[in-house]
Amino acid sequence: MNENRIEKKFVAGKFKDDFFKKFLIVNGFTKQFPDRTISSVYLDTVNYDFARDNINGVSERKKIRFRWYNDDLERIYIEEKNKRNFTVWKNIKKMDFQINKKKIAENLKNNFLKIKFKNKNNFNYKFVLKTNYKRSYWLSNNKKIRATIDIDINASPINNLSKPIYLGDTVLEFKFHPMYEKYFRNFFTNKISHLRMQKYSKYVRSFIELENSGLNN
Repeated sequence: MNENRIEKKFVAGKFKDDFFKKFLIVNGFTKQFPDRTISSVYLDTVNYDFARDNINGVSERKKIRFRWYNDDLERIYIEEKNKRNFTVWKNIKKMDFQINKKKIAENLKNNFLKIKFKNKNNFNYKFVLKTNYKRSYWLSNNKKIRATIDIDINASPINNLSKPIYLGDTVLEFKFHPMYEKYFRNFFTNKISHLRMQKYSKYVRSFIELENSGLNN
């Protein structure tokens, strides 16, 4: 389980990653480790309660997803991400089953019911969509604030993973322990007040785009 953290996001159009990177470097951030490609498969209830809660601004909500990095299908994790206002915490478990790259959705569905996972309840979950994007990782010089930049975000309906749509977003996200909230507020006021902080969920953004394109289940 991850410790509690606060997340703050800033969203720009595509090809804005150089702008965000220069901003971080000027303000004392350095890259932590090499970029990674992140893939996630999202689940929801039959009534899409997770998506609806986010869209309706419910203060306490969650999402459930399978996630893996750099196409490494031998290390797949299931995550329950909980959020209360801006505070986030996760339950994470590594999976112990094999995945066929050509049958990702089918293999995940077949193994989901076998998973013993903390807080897994009796909702009739359904698999909804897959996202894929590239992420770079940054850390402030005093190590109080982590930052990530996400680019090339795309989404596919779970029943057709071969036809992704591209969202055209670049997302800068700051993550920090709640004890550093005041420090971040000062940083925000002095350094990035010209940027507009906003709510952003890759799952909900993808859900809406696929819905508008007639590609959701």
